[in-house]
Amino acid sequence: MSKLLYPFLTLALAAQPPAPPLPPPPAPGAATGSVMPGPNPAHNPLPTPMAGQMPRPGRSVTPEPEPKEGDVVAYLGQRKLTYGDFVKWLKLMAGPRADMVRRNPPSRAQALKQYLELEVLAAKGRKDKLQATPEYKAYLAAVELQCYAKVLQDEERAGSPARKMKEEAENPSEADVQAYFQAHLDHYATPETVTARQIVVTGKGPKEEEAKARIAKLQEELKAGGKLEDLAKTYSDDPLSKDKGGLYSDVPYGRFPREVEEAARKQELGQVGEPVKTANGYALIQVLARKPREVPTLDKVRDAVRRQMAPERLAKLKEAFLEKTRKEVGYRDAAPATPQSGKP
Repeated sequence: MSKLLYPFLTLALAAQPPAPPLPPPPAPGAATGSVMPGPNPAHNPLPTPMAGQMPRPGRSVTPEPEPKEGDVVAYLGQRKLTYGDFVKWLKLMAGPRADMVRRNPPSRAQALKQYLELEVLAAKGRKDKLQATPEYKAYLAAVELQCYAKVLQDEERAGSPARKMKEEAENPSEADVQAYFQAHLDHYATPETVTARQIVVTGKGPKEEEAKARIAKLQEELKAGGKLEDLAKTYSDDPLSKDKGGLYSDVPYGRFPREVEEAARKQELGQVGEPVKTANGYALIQVLARKPREVPTLDKVRDAVRRQMAPERLAKLKEAFLEKTRKEVGYRDAAPATPQSGKP
C-alpha cells in the first residue's frame, strides 16, 4: 500500500520546475598545455528518445492514438471508469506535466495503470470502511495540508494569489526592466575577443632550455620567410590548434594565461611577437584581429530581459507573500529552550 501511496503523493504535490536562472558570463578557464583555449564540445541538440519510443531497425512505428475522454477504460462494479476520469486525475496529480505524459504513449499507459490500481484499492478501502480508522484519518490530515497549499498556489485558478503574483512578475515596470538590464550588462554584452595564431613549445624545469632553443630555431625560420601557420602545423605542441595552423578565432579575453593576454593586447596586428614565457613553456603569437566589447541597446534585448527577470521577481513575490501570510495567521517560531530549565 505504501508503494502505491508514495507516487500518488509525489504526483499530487510536485511543484512546477523552477525556471532556469540567468547564466553567468563565461568564467576564465584554467591554463593547460594549450596557451589559448580550444572550442568547447558541441552540445547535442537532439533530445534523447523516451523509453518505449525507440523504433526497431527496419520497422516504422505509428504512435498509438490517445483515447477520447468518453471512452470506457475499465469497470468498477456498475461504475464506468472513463479516459476523461483519468485525465482529470492526471491534471491534478501531474500539473503542467500532464500534457507531456498524455502525448507519450508509454508514459500515458504507465500513468493510466497507476490510476486504475488506485481506483481498485480505494474501492476496497471504502468497502472495508477504512475511512473510520485512525490511520486513514492521519493520512487524510497530512494530505489535507498539502491540498490547501496546492490550491492556494495554483496559478491557473482565477483570483488565486499565485496567479496574481505570476502576472505581476511577468509585467515589470520600465524602470525595473532598465535596472535589471544595467545590473546584468555582462550577460548581454558581446565580450572583447582576439583572433590569433600561435606556436606552443612546452618545456619547464629541466626541459626549459630545450624549449628556448626550439623557439629560437622557429624564430630563425620565420625571419627566413617561413609562415607561422605552416610552422605551427609541424612544430606546435598544442593539439587543439596544431592542425589549424595554430588558429584560435574570436576567443574572449580572460580565457588564456595573463602573459599571453598581455601580448595579445599589445602586439601589432599581423606581426609575430617575441616569445612569451608561460607556466608550461613558450609561445610565439601572431594577432590577426581584435574585436571590442559591444553592449546592445535595451530595445534589442528587451524581450529576453523581461523573460529572464521574471523568475527572480516571482521568487521575491512568493517570499513576501509567505511572510505576509505568516503574520496573517499568527505564525511564529518557538523560542529555543534555555539550558537551565529545558523549557522555552
